[in-house]
Amino acid sequence: MDDVSNIEKEAEKIVRSIINIQDNETAEVIIRAIRSTGDLDLVGTLRISKNAIKNGIKYVKNGVLVDTRMAKVALGDIAIYREPQHRNSRYYSQDLIENYKDYINNRIIMIGTSPIALITLNKMIKNNIVKPSLVIAVPVGFVNALKSKIELSNLDVEYITNISVRGGVALGISIVKALVKLSES
Repeated sequence: MDDVSNIEKEAEKIVRSIINIQDNETAEVIIRAIRSTGDLDLVGTLRISKNAIKNGIKYVKNGVLVDTRMAKVALGDIAIYREPQHRNSRYYSQDLIENYKDYINNRIIMIGTSPIALITLNKMIKNNIVKPSLVIAVPVGFVNALKSKIELSNLDVEYITNISVRGGVALGISIVKALVKLSES
């Protein structure tokens, strides 16, 4: 079984048998996330709000704001990455999100690296400064990552996140790519 197509099909079959999710769109997102990370715990930690996938499919072609150059390179033309024009805070990621303020509404934003970026975005959402169509928030870390993801899940916004200290850019990219695939089918 060295044919790439067969390996992918077999991997999907194995993951699908483990997750046992009936909704095909939700299953597509979770399967891709698990396959890209090898993290079966995502079955229990991934949280997808009610209209997250629907919004993701609808808005993914409008572009996805991302928090790293790595995500921009991996996602290609659908990714939007803009360096902060001005440095106002101690944290680059905070300046980056504040720089996106005029671009976030009705767009997807994916945060895969910095809990500070998610904390900043959460504050902007809470204060009605921005209203993204979907927040994909999977920053990794032991300080503020879990707390910021839980906070996001309590806001009035559609989201895909994982309630865990685990995460990262590869996980975020896999979720975006699943939405792209769903939007094309």
